[in-house]
Amino acid sequence: MTSMTADFPPQDTTDEIGRALADTYSVAALAGGGYLTGPDGQAVASQLREPQLRDALLLGRCGGTNDVNAFYQRDEEPAEEWMTRRERTIAQYCAPCPVAAACLELALRYPGHPRDLAVRGGTTEEMQLTLGKAGHERLARACALDARPAEQRVERLRAAHEVTRLTQSHIGLSVKPDVRKTNHTELKAALAHHERLQGEYRRVTGWAA
Repeated sequence: MTSMTADFPPQDTTDEIGRALADTYSVAALAGGGYLTGPDGQAVASQLREPQLRDALLLGRCGGTNDVNAFYQRDEEPAEEWMTRRERTIAQYCAPCPVAAACLELALRYPGHPRDLAVRGGTTEEMQLTLGKAGHERLARACALDARPAEQRVERLRAAHEVTRLTQSHIGLSVKPDVRKTNHTELKAALAHHERLQGEYRRVTGWAA
């Protein structure tokens, strides 16, 4: 734990507290405070977006190893031998990892082909499939939120284009007051819409945290 832990709410994290933590602290601070591992870590990791989860992996215990095969079953490796070997992997890398919950959450949201599954966040391939099936609705919602910034970017570009269009068609004093007033009203509305979309995008991507 870091000295920052004193600023965190008590552990035994609910989804609501997990959301507050995810919105307030950086991934590095959460990892240092012990909030990306264990049951509490799952509540926090479930509220993080995909880029944050991938950033968390850089802080993982496995980050300094070149032995990536430790996490995968080798071709033609007997199941019994692999199960023994992966227990060692979990004990060596996953159990003490400060971001194990983030690693598992990312694996559950974006699983590979069953043949390509590996030890993730201290869980076996079989457990990941079970957890993914049990939580498929939540995971689908999380993936939809992950995709939201890209969708919002398109919306912002469209809104910015509309502002530009209305600005370029700005109607001056030579036109009837009612027509000019309508043009100005549309331009103000377009500007407000663009600013709202920009604010939403920044909140989703963590700029406001």
